[in-house]
Amino acid sequence: MTEETKLKKQIKDYLAIRGIFNYHILQGIGAYKGIPDRILHWNGKVIYLEIKAPKGKLSEGQKVFQEQCKADGIDYLVIRDLDELIEELS
Repeated sequence: MTEETKLKKQIKDYLAIRGIFNYHILQGIGAYKGIPDRILHWNGKVIYLEIKAPKGKLSEGQKVFQEQCKADGIDYLVIRDLDELIEELS
């Protein structure tokens, strides 16, 4: 299991423990380029989560998606460890 896969599982488990509604986005043929790994609904907001290993980089498609979210006032977080997410949701 890769470092990123382990982190994705930790985040999924943490969100379940907190009772925060969230779901994973399956990538595949026909998927929108740059769509984030997970979407959650929290405190009346929709938050996109892109989960990366500590040294992982955003693809060009992910950067475009991130900028579109910023322009639309939508929260988009790049999470590199569980503590980062815990801090964002505190």
